[in-house]
Amino acid sequence: MRRLPLSMCLRYLKQEEKNASRQLYETCFPEDTQKFVDYYYREKCRDNEIIVLEQDGSIYSMIHANPFEVSCCGCCTWVHYLVAVATDPCCRRKGYMRQLLQKLLQDQWNRKEAFSFLMPASPAYYEPFGFRYWNHQCVWELGRKDTEKLHRRCEEKTGKRADGEEALLAEVSNEILQKKFDLYILRDASYYERIKKEQKSEDGDVVCLYDRNGRLTGSVCYSMEDGFETREPLFEPGTVLSGEPEEMHVQERREPLMMGRVIHLPTFVKMLRFTEVYEETLQIRDELLPDNNGCYRIYIDSTGGTAEKVEQCENARAMDIAIFGQQMFDRLKIFVNELV
Repeated sequence: MRRLPLSMCLRYLKQEEKNASRQLYETCFPEDTQKFVDYYYREKCRDNEIIVLEQDGSIYSMIHANPFEVSCCGCCTWVHYLVAVATDPCCRRKGYMRQLLQKLLQDQWNRKEAFSFLMPASPAYYEPFGFRYWNHQCVWELGRKDTEKLHRRCEEKTGKRADGEEALLAEVSNEILQKKFDLYILRDASYYERIKKEQKSEDGDVVCLYDRNGRLTGSVCYSMEDGFETREPLFEPGTVLSGEPEEMHVQERREPLMMGRVIHLPTFVKMLRFTEVYEETLQIRDELLPDNNGCYRIYIDSTGGTAEKVEQCENARAMDIAIFGQQMFDRLKIFVNELV
């Protein structure tokens, strides 16, 4: 492993220092508008972690870790979504990102976080660090007719925005997701307050949806920054656009957008629930987080899981942590999209 130059410092930015990373963000992500970056640094950086490599006050490499509460098989826990993974073009291929990832993920292991996830620009870059695609990740989208109808309403500004209904909207959304998925981001009022701000930074908003009796049944996000684009249509059956005779429908497809990585193995296994019993003794290898190395007797059923470290490893299969994580995640139906 390459060592840092003596003058290079690896550390987390204090809250009042976070804006110092904006120059590197804008250098590495020029496709993001100033309006969006303003939103991101004003809202997302209020509660995230930013780990950096800096020299003489200049930041050359960074990772942002944004916290989210998730439900996994009915268990609630906090994990981090890794974004803004960036290195100054003049400093790439020097092993800086590995240094940052190892420190960040080790700190998450120390806090016993179950897993971490990210949306890769290049999956091959993250695979050596133990990340693998979520193959059973689902995406919901509106069909063409519903999109056109919603587009007209949004242009006419006749769709009801989510102002004042964030808490109820979160309750409805969690009920929908709980019925359909094993792993998803938990919604609350602040989630929708923040999503509204994100959509507005892209000339969009969050529109509430109702059934024929006027009961709130869900929402859809949209942006108009680069044409009309809908995101996260999340609503119950029976939902209609006001004045329209036909019900709205979502189309579901599987598209692995995110990559996940097991962080603290026993915590991760404890959350899992499988209808068919899974039982195996494994010799786990984890190059990045050596605290995960060892022989585990793993048992998972419909009530939960255990990963017990044992001394004797006779007949144990050797397995890399990335392969184990992928096998476990592939048993879950996942709904986590880019809005997080």
